Amino acid sequence: MALSEWQEKEKNALNCAVDEEGCLLDNLTLELRVHPPEIHIDNAGDPNYTIVTIDSANRPGSLVFVVQHLTDLGLRIHNARISSDGGWFHDMFVVSEINGGKVRNQVKLLSIKQMLNIYMQTEDVVANGDTTDDVDKVATTIFEVSGVDRPGLIADLMQLMTQNGCDVRSAAVWTYRTRVAIVFSVTEKGRPIPDDAKTMRLKEMMGDILFNSQGTHSVHAENLKGIVHYDRRLHQLMLQDDIEDWKVKHRVQKYTKDKESENPSEKSNFNTYRSPKYDKPFIDISHFSHSNYWTVNIKCRDRTKLLLDTVCTLNDMNYDIYHATIDAGSDGYSHQEFFVRPRSGEGEFDEDEALLVKAMLEASIERRFPKGIKVQIRSMDRFGCMATLTRQLFEAGLSITRAKVRTFATSNSSGHTLYIMNAEGGAPSNESIEKALLECGGKAILEATHDGTPLVNSHPFSFKFLQRLPHPSYGGSPESYDAKYGSF
Repeated sequence: MALSEWQEKEKNALNCAVDEEGCLLDNLTLELRVHPPEIHIDNAGDPNYTIVTIDSANRPGSLVFVVQHLTDLGLRIHNARISSDGGWFHDMFVVSEINGGKVRNQVKLLSIKQMLNIYMQTEDVVANGDTTDDVDKVATTIFEVSGVDRPGLIADLMQLMTQNGCDVRSAAVWTYRTRVAIVFSVTEKGRPIPDDAKTMRLKEMMGDILFNSQGTHSVHAENLKGIVHYDRRLHQLMLQDDIEDWKVKHRVQKYTKDKESENPSEKSNFNTYRSPKYDKPFIDISHFSHSNYWTVNIKCRDRTKLLLDTVCTLNDMNYDIYHATIDAGSDGYSHQEFFVRPRSGEGEFDEDEALLVKAMLEASIERRFPKGIKVQIRSMDRFGCMATLTRQLFEAGLSITRAKVRTFATSNSSGHTLYIMNAEGGAPSNESIEKALLECGGKAILEATHDGTPLVNSHPFSFKFLQRLPHPSYGGSPESYDAKYGSF
């Protein structure tokens, strides 16, 4: 039984020795009741980092859950030692705040302490460590869609929601190659869509919008109260598309060639309009015959959420991680070594399957970096804002390659982070983006003269362009970075 499924059942049956069918509980559940997970947080052993040590009985998905939880708290994992053989796991993570420094926030520390132990969890703890975000307090309807990308697709979906009285509270959009995946939450008059027939009708209309003869599409909807793990779901949606695409093409050589092909207009602006943290990973997969492990070695530039991307991909491809070593070097690169086995079968090494795993790991790492001009938008929490923005950008010949939208509870405002290219996939000018946003009532602001709060009285929303710079953890100087990778 997976960790998430076990947690849900155990919350409602803490005093029972049998399950809902009257059968005695499995030994692992009883073991966890007698010896619940132990999580030790050390803020004294290292001058720069917080060390988190975990001992617990192992459930499928435990490692993904832990890495996801630490990432959701806004923490950066620098080093890790993972061992989960023999039905028990012992993990050690060296973490810091996203911009450096030990974890001293008491809400985050308590959240880490309770993350695996459902017997001591309290509703007072903000699961993602952010008291301005109300996603864990508001019940919403979650839509998950994926399909072939095209100009205006996001605008059509957002307009559909607005025309049917649904307010988009949060959203995440990823595009990669020719595909798009979108996860967004909506409410109708402050609550989830109450009419199942209406939800089904919206799914059908979204299917019509997504339909493309060149590829498949999917639409899923559910009512949910709590944290929505956008990155996790977007990875899963795109992984299935990538696997199907890879299998249809059969040959990894053609897959790699297609993946790396770019039109000339992109190449001339490649460094300028893609994140400076972008890096093509080195991945090697081999077989350790002595213990029948598959060894997966990954080397690429270190960044936030790198471990989440690789661990989720291996888990979603049905590989169990038994041991792992994660090290971030002073040169700005991360070295990851995993000892894994397929979840089913005898675990024999398969060259074709190894090539598929390698291709999917490459895709999961590379898709994190969208091309585009980065724009931040702030507005008061108002109905139809996302639909207005996306429609205006589309009509101006612009296309969104990545988006993150969220609602802030404390200020009754919403924030949008958009990556924008032109509809042909080329690089737009800042002036064309600014013109489109000004025409729908926006106010351009300077980052140095404004704190990012929305301009309530004068304009519907404010916006600013964000410069895409190397992360502070990059080992070299800005000058050496520019000399190697180009100016940003």
